[in-house]
Amino acid sequence: MASIEGSHYFLTVLVPVRRSWAKGSGGQTTAPMILLREKLSQMPTAMQTPERTRGGQISKFADSTLTHFARFAVIDRLGYNGYDAADPVLQSLNLQRPVQYRDELIRPYLLFAAEFDAPSGSRSYDLAVYLRELWGVMREDLVDIFRHCIGFDPDEITTAADFINYIKACELETTMPFNAYYVDKPDLPSLTARGLMIGAGLTGLAAGGAVWWLVHRWFPVIAIILGVLAGLAGAVLFVGHRLKKFGDRPFPPSPDGDLQTILKALYLQTTMSSFVIANQGAEDADLYAAFGKYLEDSKLHAPDPKHPAGKVFA
Repeated sequence: MASIEGSHYFLTVLVPVRRSWAKGSGGQTTAPMILLREKLSQMPTAMQTPERTRGGQISKFADSTLTHFARFAVIDRLGYNGYDAADPVLQSLNLQRPVQYRDELIRPYLLFAAEFDAPSGSRSYDLAVYLRELWGVMREDLVDIFRHCIGFDPDEITTAADFINYIKACELETTMPFNAYYVDKPDLPSLTARGLMIGAGLTGLAAGGAVWWLVHRWFPVIAIILGVLAGLAGAVLFVGHRLKKFGDRPFPPSPDGDLQTILKALYLQTTMSSFVIANQGAEDADLYAAFGKYLEDSKLHAPDPKHPAGKVFA
């Protein structure tokens, strides 16, 4: 299924940015793209470095219980690798000329990409749940960001439902998601050549027989030809349908791949490392007691304590 893989939703949103000039914070007239970039640059990021950690501010996405990764970016131009050169021989004969144009965007776009938990596997439902939570934890930031985009009027988009509809209208299918949490190879359903041949044969016989039966009374010879062609077409369509159906199936949920479990695992990983370092050379009895205390404090099967979201250094 597009955009959903392994119980995770890979959201890609591309929104056109306004081109009409607007008033900046100092009262000056400024392009919306500049105002948008200023807003994004002022938003706290995750605490991924010691400097960011010492700053004390963290991204509002850390308040989401579903977000694994999220990113905003302004796209105002396309990648450019140079003009396409002409064949030198054909160019010398005036049969070909080098390409003298390059693709340009008529307006900038805002990219919003996020990966979040999608436990139900329903594209519409899981997206709505996530966007509703996001609207609840960072509504002011979202309004300040998207107000520079076409179709987003802060006076009209005032509820989570309005925001959900707006984002859905600007969503692009993510056809090649990357899921980072698989440890073992997932158990995937597979097609067999025998099953494809049987299905294609039955479909071809049904399609060919139906066409022959409809035409043979008036054009016996033509009915045979049309029947064969219809049978081949039916077989090809069946194979294509089956391949697409299996190809569109999402991977099964990755074991323990939801955000809260990942944060718990990170907590155990970091605290266990500290425990090992702190108890180097300890006597057996002391080590036994310390490990018992560690298990009691860590609460292995409870959701808390866990690693704080959005922080590399706990």
